[in-house]
Amino acid sequence: MKNRKAMVVGLTAMVIVIAGAVTYALYGHPAPSASTTASSLPSYCSKPAGGFLIVASIKGYNDSVDHGVPAKPWPVLNVTKGSTVTITVCNIDHQAHGFQITHYFDSKIQSVVPGQAITISFVADETGTFQIYCSIFCTIHWAMQSGELRVS
Repeated sequence: MKNRKAMVVGLTAMVIVIAGAVTYALYGHPAPSASTTASSLPSYCSKPAGGFLIVASIKGYNDSVDHGVPAKPWPVLNVTKGSTVTITVCNIDHQAHGFQITHYFDSKIQSVVPGQAITISFVADETGTFQIYCSIFCTIHWAMQSGELRVS
């Protein structure tokens, strides 16, 4: 039984690696000049008044690979209980990405296709730390699982 579990885990890991390689072959990386700095973002990528902007790119959410994920959470959104939270998620990558927040925005798979932006709003009605994550497998998926919404 122990060997069978190890074999299943090994095969699962191999399937994930192969799927990532196929996704990379199909979609590749964006042009080297692609950047998530505010001055170079497309017009559809703008921070909502009083809210947050999350940019999905080949470097994760808000360049999460440069912020120590998965060991360190990124991005981190801090809000107070009872406040209305507005988040615009824009995708500047060449592949689709998902966007979910445990408890607040996870009732269905939400995809953001290349060149698209979505804006969501909700009331932060429960204190705690809630995971922000990608729900669609992609080449940078591993770096899009460590975001946090912190409600105090």
